[in-house]
Amino acid sequence: MPSILEDPSSRIPAPTAHTTAAPTLSPRHTTLPKASNAGMTLYPITGGSSSIPWDLVKFLHAEFSAEIERGSTYPMEKPMELEAFAEYWFGTFAVVAVLDGEEGEGNGLVEGRDWENVCLGTFYIKPNYPGRCSHICNAGFLTTVAARGKGVGQQMGEAYLDFAPKLGYKYSVFNLVFANNPASIRIWERLGFSVIGRVPKAARLANSEELVDALVFGRELGN
Repeated sequence: MPSILEDPSSRIPAPTAHTTAAPTLSPRHTTLPKASNAGMTLYPITGGSSSIPWDLVKFLHAEFSAEIERGSTYPMEKPMELEAFAEYWFGTFAVVAVLDGEEGEGNGLVEGRDWENVCLGTFYIKPNYPGRCSHICNAGFLTTVAARGKGVGQQMGEAYLDFAPKLGYKYSVFNLVFANNPASIRIWERLGFSVIGRVPKAARLANSEELVDALVFGRELGN
């Protein structure tokens, strides 16, 4: 479900509303109907990568690197170094989705869990533009191998629509949703997004012999 645009080496400062609201957000609990109603918790990460287990950061870095190497959903050609990924993904605001443990909710982000089996995905929220336009946000999504076929993408999309307006954002733009990614397109359409632009022949992707168009999706946030 990628929607990335910005240069990974740059960072747009979050607006004041985002900075103020981020520490007040609570984890979001839900179930996965495609996984026998297994419990899942989506944890807001507001303190950067140092606020979560480093073995989890390393696992997500490996998952993201593999996704880039597959060459079909993100525009990068080479994976980032671990430290660069940690700052890029968690430096502004992120959410990590994990299966609840046997004891139920609230025990998800502890060192030493079997992340390969319990971490289902992650996404970040950042301003899409600087300054006077910083109330418009974008997001980047990553689902893990453990999340395949469980409806995690839909749940992360719903969580995004919950968290983003609480952070003060008024509108969402997804800059690069490749036209040959129907699963991602279906999710965003179900969640009320519409195509507000198209970039012809935007990407050289590993799963296409031809250059692939990129769709620009947009949606107002909140009520």
